[in-house]
Amino acid sequence: IDKIELYQHYSNNKHLKGIENSDKVALNLKLKDDARRQWFGNMQLGYGLVSENRYNLKSNLMNFGKKNKYYFLTNFNNIGFDATGDIDHLIRPARTDELSSIGDDQGANTAIELNNEKPNLNQNRINFNNAEMVSINSILKLSSKTKLKTLGFFNSDENTFLRNSLQSFQILNSNFENYEDYIGKQLQITGFGKVDLTYDVSKTKTFEYSSKINYSNKKNNNDLNFNNDFINQKLINKNQLIDQKIVLTNKFKENAVILFSLRYINEKTPQSYFINKFIYQDLFNLEGNNIEQTSSNKMDYIGFETHLINRNENENLLEIQIGNQFRKDKLTSIFKIKNDENIVSIPSNYQNTVNYVSNDLYLKLKYGIKFKKVRLDAEAISHQYMNTLNDTLQQNPFFINPKLGLTWDINQKNRISTSFSLNKTNAKVLNIYNNYINTGFRSFSKGTGSLNQLNASLATLNYTYGSWGDKFFANTYIIYSKNHDYFSTNSIVTQNYSQSENIIIKNKDILLFSSNIDKYFKPILTNLKFTFGGRKSSFQNIVNNANLRTVINNSVNYGFELRSSFKDFLNFNIGSKWEYNEVKSTLINSYNENNSFIDLHFILNKKINFQLETERYYNSNLDKKNNKYYFMDLELNFVPNKNKLSFTILANNIFNTKTFKNYLVDDVSISKSEYRLLPRYILLKIEFRF
Repeated sequence: IDKIELYQHYSNNKHLKGIENSDKVALNLKLKDDARRQWFGNMQLGYGLVSENRYNLKSNLMNFGKKNKYYFLTNFNNIGFDATGDIDHLIRPARTDELSSIGDDQGANTAIELNNEKPNLNQNRINFNNAEMVSINSILKLSSKTKLKTLGFFNSDENTFLRNSLQSFQILNSNFENYEDYIGKQLQITGFGKVDLTYDVSKTKTFEYSSKINYSNKKNNNDLNFNNDFINQKLINKNQLIDQKIVLTNKFKENAVILFSLRYINEKTPQSYFINKFIYQDLFNLEGNNIEQTSSNKMDYIGFETHLINRNENENLLEIQIGNQFRKDKLTSIFKIKNDENIVSIPSNYQNTVNYVSNDLYLKLKYGIKFKKVRLDAEAISHQYMNTLNDTLQQNPFFINPKLGLTWDINQKNRISTSFSLNKTNAKVLNIYNNYINTGFRSFSKGTGSLNQLNASLATLNYTYGSWGDKFFANTYIIYSKNHDYFSTNSIVTQNYSQSENIIIKNKDILLFSSNIDKYFKPILTNLKFTFGGRKSSFQNIVNNANLRTVINNSVNYGFELRSSFKDFLNFNIGSKWEYNEVKSTLINSYNENNSFIDLHFILNKKINFQLETERYYNSNLDKKNNKYYFMDLELNFVPNKNKLSFTILANNIFNTKTFKNYLVDDVSISKSEYRLLPRYILLKIEFRF
C-alpha cells in the first residue's frame, strides 16, 4: 500500500458528489506500482500440533491491473471462524439511506428459525464448525464506458451446538421449571452469484444493472432431552432468490440529478419441520407420537421510483420522489399430528393459506434550507396503500408521514442535530395470518387475521464534537420512540407448550441513550475510548388470560478502552465493559455482567513477535463457582523472510475452559444456560506470500 486516502461526505453514486447530504466516510487504498498488474497473494496453512483434527486453510489470490481486477479467496477451517463473514456485506448490503435503495428492505419470511441462541461471548469459542468457502470476484473494464463486476461464492458448513439450560417460569400463581439438554447439528450449503454492470452513456448519464441469484439448503437435526422426554426435531430450510435491479442516473444540470430505479425480487423459503414426540396432549386432547409441519413464504416484489435532487446556489436542497412498490406474499402452513406414518389429526386452527397483496403508491417531498450555520430539513411522504387479504378483505388507507430536522454547525468542531417524525407503517405478512403456526418444539404463534397499520413517532437529538482524524472526538445521541399502536402478544404459557397471538395495543415507549468519547494522548502515544449508554422500554401484554400487564425493561452499560501505538517492542489494548439489565412485570428480575480484556503485543526483534490476549467474563447472578470465566490465547510469529514467509504457533483457550454459563431474564422466566466450548488447541500455521 502506497497511500491511504480518507473521503468524507462520500457518495456511492459519482453524479451525486457535492449534491446530496452525505455523512458517509470511505477509505481508498492506493497500491504501489510494483503491486499493480501482476498476480500476488498469500496462503496460510494450519494444523493442530496436539489437537485432534484442527485445521485452518486460507488463501488470497489477486491481480489489480489498470483495466481488470481479480480477487479469489478460500477459507477452510474447523476452529470456529465464520468463513462467510468476510463477504456478507456484499451479499445483502444495508444501504437504506441510498437514493437508489428501493427494495433493500424486502425479503421473504420464514416461520421457524432454529438459530441456537448463543451467549455474549466470542463466537469463535462456541462455534463447532467445519466450513468450506470459495469466492471468485472480478472487476472488468470492458471499455472506457463499461465496467462489469462479478461475485460468486460457494459455502458449505457443518455446525454443532451444545447447551443445557434450566428455565424457571413465574406466572401469576403458576411456577414450574423446564430442563433442556440440547445438541444441535446443522448442515448448510449456499451458492450465490452477483453481477453489476455499469455503463456511462455520457459524462452526465450512467446506466447500472445488478443481478443476484442465491440458493441455500439448511438442514437441522437436533436432539433434546426435555424434562426426561427425548425429542428429535428436524428442519429443512431452503432459500431461492432472484433479484434484478436497474438504475439510470442523469445529471441534467450542474447541481441537479434525476434517478430512475426499477427492481424485481422473487424469493421462496420452503420449510419442512418434524418432531418425533407429541407433548401437546393438554392442548389437543388426543394421542399421537410425532408431528409434521410444512410451510412456505413465496414473495414477489416489483418496485420503481423516480428521484429528483437539486441543490441551488444558496445550498438549499430540493428532493422529489415518486414511486410504486407492489408486493405479493403467499404464506402456507400445514400442521399434522401423526401416529407413526398415520395421520391422526389435521386441526383446522393450525392450518394457514394466506394471500396478502400490498401496493404502495407514494410521493416524497423534501426541502432543506441553509441559513449560514443552520440547516433545516422538512419532509413529507404520502402513501396510498391498496391491501388485499385472501381476496376477501380489502383496505385502501391513505396517510402522510412528516419529518422535521435541524442541524446546527456551531463551529468547525461542534455540531448539534435533532429531528422529529411521525410514521405510519403497513403490517407484514407474519403479523396478519389467521391461524397458528408451529414455530418451535414447544411454541405456536398466530397473527391478527386482519389488515392493520401502526402509528409511531420518533424524536432524536445528537451532539458531535470533532471529526475523523482529530485527537479528541465525542458523540452523544438520544432517541425517544413512541409506538402509538404496536403488535404485542396474548400468550398461554404452560410447561409443555406456549401459544402466542398477535394483538394490537396502544402506547409503547422506548428511550435510548449513547455516548462515546475518543481522546488521543500524543505524549504517551495512547488512545482512550469511553462509552456510556442505556435503554428503557415499556409495553404491555397478556399472559395466561390475565389482565393487561406492563413490562418495563431497563439496561445501562458503560466501559472504557486504552490502546497504545508505541514504536517500541510493546503495545497494549486494555478495556472493560459493565452492563446492568432489569425486567419489571409482576416480578422484578435483574443481573449484572462484566467483560474485561488485556491484549499485549510484543516485538522482540525483526523476526520474532507474539501477542497475548486475555478475557474475563463475570455475571453477578450465577453461583460463585461459575460466575467468573477466564480465557487466554497466544500467537507466536517467526518471520524469517519479511513479506514472504512466516511461521505461527497459535494456542487457543489455553486454560481449557470447557463450559460457559449464562444468565438471562425476561417477563415470564429466568434462564440459566451452560454452553459447551471449543477445547484448547495448538495450531502450527505457515504463511507464504507470492
